[in-house]
Formats: sequence, C-alpha cells, structure tokens
Amino acid sequence: CGAAAWWNGSRVVSAVVIGLASAVEYVSGQVRRRACCSDRRCPAASWTVYPSGMYPHRTFQLDVVSSAVAQVAAGESRQRAAERHQCSRRSVGRWLRWCAQLVAVKELTAACVRLDPDGLPAPPGGGKEHQGGRALRLWERLADLLAHRGVCLPEGRSGLQRLLIWQRERQGVVAWLTRSSPRLHVDLREVLV
Repeated sequence: CGAAAWWNGSRVVSAVVIGLASAVEYVSGQVRRRACCSDRRCPAASWTVYPSGMYPHRTFQLDVVSSAVAQVAAGESRQRAAERHQCSRRSVGRWLRWCAQLVAVKELTAACVRLDPDGLPAPPGGGKEHQGGRALRLWERLADLLAHRGVCLPEGRSGLQRLLIWQRERQGVVAWLTRSSPRLHVDLREVLV
C-alpha cells in the first residue's frame, strides 16, 4: 500500500535447494524476517521477506522442481529423479502435473510466438514428451525471450523459477502447489505488456 512498515520478528525455515556444483542440498536454520504495515487497513498487514531466488510456502524450491521435471522430461525415471532430488517418486509426479497445469501449454506457446514467431523450442528427440516437460521448456524459452527484450528478471537456475518469482514480486501472486483446485493460472498479460 506504500505506508511505512517496520520489522516484526522472524521465523526459521528449512529448504531443499540446488547449491554449488548443482548438488541438491537440505538447508536448515534459514532466518526469514517478517515485516508489518503501519496502516491497519492494509490488505497485506504483515508479510515474510524472502531472499532472492526463494519462493514462499515451499520446502522444495523451484530450482529443485525444475531440475527434477527436466530430468524426467529427458527420459530418466521418476525414481531416479526422486533419488537425485531427495524427495519421493510421488513428489516428482506431482511436480510434473503442476508444471503442466500451472498455465495451459497453449497459452505459453502463444506468449512465446507473440514475442518471437520463429522462436519456439525444438521438441526433444524421440518418444512422447510429458506435458510437464513441454511446459518447462516453454517457461525457459519465455524467460529467455523476455530477458532478450530487456525485462529484468530475478536470478535463478530455471525460467520457471525466474518468472514465478518475478510475478510474485510484481503482482503478489503465489503459484501454490498444495492448493491445486481450482486449476492454477498464472496471468501472462502483464508479462507481455
């Protein structure tokens, strides 16, 4: 709302991230500062301040999700992806469905074509591609196209991570994994302005 705010405590969280040398790491004891708005009518009232690259309400951060989905899209089994990313095979399956349902693949394709009519990513060779893997490739391409056009996206290891963090910072929209009904939608209108 623009009113003055002050620090209002902190909380300690844990997260699974991709660290140095692309290794998946469990990091505990991370302190997240909390802030409070001085205007009692503010709809936000109080909030958590997240460091660059971190996404709210997720133990497994978006870089881990993107990496696991990309591994399965490249032909690895869900079990192998789960072992590498310190999660269950069911989590990898949920992440594949989440990536496929976050935004309709047709919407992502249209957004990429609008920015570069000849610039769709090539499909991987051989076999049928999972919708989650296809959506992930389109998120990567959309992030590349936007960065090429001068849009300053947050740093991150994947296009999905960079775009969802950018949208959260600009619009306050959080793409939930655990609240998947009704279907998640990410509004691309502001991205394409």
